[in-house]
Amino acid sequence: MILEFYLAASLPLFFLLVFLEGGQRRVLAFLVWGLTAGVISYYVNYHLYLALAASTLLPEVTMAPVVEEFMKALPLFVLLLVFGRRYSKELLVLAMASGFGFAILENYVFVTHFALEGAGAIAYAVMRGVTTSVMHGCMTAIIGFGIFLTYGFSRRSLPSILFGLYTVAVMIHALYNLLVGHTGVGRLLAIDLPLLLFVLLLVAYNWDVLFPKPAEAGE
Repeated sequence: MILEFYLAASLPLFFLLVFLEGGQRRVLAFLVWGLTAGVISYYVNYHLYLALAASTLLPEVTMAPVVEEFMKALPLFVLLLVFGRRYSKELLVLAMASGFGFAILENYVFVTHFALEGAGAIAYAVMRGVTTSVMHGCMTAIIGFGIFLTYGFSRRSLPSILFGLYTVAVMIHALYNLLVGHTGVGRLLAIDLPLLLFVLLLVAYNWDVLFPKPAEAGE
């Protein structure tokens, strides 16, 4: 049913794209890509899991973060490496939209898989919405904002920068998946981590507003 849900969720958004312009269109386009990345990642992870079923590796720690972070951030890599287009800190918002689109698709998979009902289903959906979903948005946003901060660097160093940002996202994602499966302090840290990252990214995005530079004498 995952493909059916993807089509039902994404096709109306394509019609909405026709009416939008500029930044609104870009944000929605990245959100749709996040949904698309969710479908692709689902099938890639599934086949990797089957291929490595006899392995002792934890797929949610060793495979899923690598596949998912690459797919979510793929439009960012294309924008920079192929088109070389310069964006402002809007890249953080676009990247986060991709992560949230991915989370929407993944949430559907998990909610339907566990088939919860009543208050338990609502509590589970809310918990995923404020933890795992925010984590997915923040991981891609780290890559987007990192690209914005380092854009002035030599173009020759761009592949290394992108790989470094991607690695950071994968490592934090893997750490989250590892901790969330535990109980006690580990699980508590996993729940708090996405919200902490979200607040830090929000502060970074609004840094100039929160901490304006003092006017120089004579202005």
